[in-house]
Amino acid sequence: MIRLLLLAVGLVVLGGLIWHIGLSQIWETVERVGFVAFCIILIPLLVVYLLDTYGWFLTLGQWASRVGFARLFMVRMAGEAINVTTPMAMLGGEPMKAYLLTRYEVPLVEGLASVVTAKTIMSLAQILFMLSGLGVMLWLIGGGEHNVLVAFVSVGLLGFGVFLFLVVQRYGIGRGLLTVAEKCRVRSRWLEAYRPQLLELDRTIRTFYGQRRRTFLLSMGVHFVAWLTELFEVYAILYFLGAEVGWLSSLSIAAIASLIKGSVSFVPGGLGAQEGGYLFLLMALGYGEVTGIAFALIRRIREILWILIGLVFLAVLRDNAAIAKTS
Repeated sequence: MIRLLLLAVGLVVLGGLIWHIGLSQIWETVERVGFVAFCIILIPLLVVYLLDTYGWFLTLGQWASRVGFARLFMVRMAGEAINVTTPMAMLGGEPMKAYLLTRYEVPLVEGLASVVTAKTIMSLAQILFMLSGLGVMLWLIGGGEHNVLVAFVSVGLLGFGVFLFLVVQRYGIGRGLLTVAEKCRVRSRWLEAYRPQLLELDRTIRTFYGQRRRTFLLSMGVHFVAWLTELFEVYAILYFLGAEVGWLSSLSIAAIASLIKGSVSFVPGGLGAQEGGYLFLLMALGYGEVTGIAFALIRRIREILWILIGLVFLAVLRDNAAIAKTS
C-alpha cells in the first residue's frame, strides 16, 4: 500500500516537472535525437547487462555450464524486470532468479547463494564506481562543492550497509533468521522445515568467500567495468541532445545518477524521484532544465524497453518450463 502511494506521488512529481518545463519544449528536444541515435544509446546498457551477467556467471561455478550464458542472461533480465515492476522489489526478483535456475537442474541453495554473492559483489563494484566518479567531480569543480561532499557521505553510508550485509553473510543469513525467530519466540513451520537448506545456504556462501577469492576479485572487476560502461550512455545521450559534454563529466554524471537511482529504490521504479534527481543534477552542473528532463526521460524510455524485454524473457522461460514438464 505504501509503495503504491509512493508510485502515485512519483507520477504527480513527474507530471509536475513536465508541466513546469513545457511538454512542447521537451518533445522537440527528445525528437531531435532520432531513431538511429536512440538505438546507439541502447548499446552501452546492453553491454552493461552482458557484463553483469558474466559477473554472475562466474559465481555459479560448476553450475554455470549447465545453465549457459544465454539462458543466464534471460534469467537475469527476467528477474530485474520483476524487481522494477512488482511491489516486492528485490524480494521478488532475486528469489525468482534462483527459482528459474532450478529449471536447469541448479539446486535452489546453489542458485540463491550465487544470487546473493553476485548482488553483493555488484554493490561493492558500484561503490568503487561511485567513489571514482565523485572524486573526478570534486576535482573538476575544485573541491568546494557542498553537494558533492554530501554525496560522498551518502556513498559512505551505502558502503557501510554493504559491509554489514557482508558481515551478516559471514555469520549466516539462514542462521540469523533462525536465531531471530528463536529470540523472539516465533514458531514458524516454514523455518523449521527449511532449516537444513538455510544452514546449507550459509555454508555455500561462506565457502565462496573463503575458497574462491580469485573468482570474487574477477567478478568484481567485471562488474566494475560494467558500471564504467554507463558513462558511454551518458555521453551519448547528452551528445545527441546537442549539449557540451566530456568524458570525465560523463563519468561523474553516471556515478551520481547511479547514487540517485539507488537512493530512491523505495519508490516503485524510482518513478518521478529519478527524473527529479537527474534534472537537479544536470542543472547543478550547468545544463538547462530542458536538457535535464530530456536526459531523464530518455533514460526512462530505454529502461522501459529493457523491462519489456525482460518480461518477454520471463514468459519464454515459463513456457519452456511448461513444455519440459509435459514432455
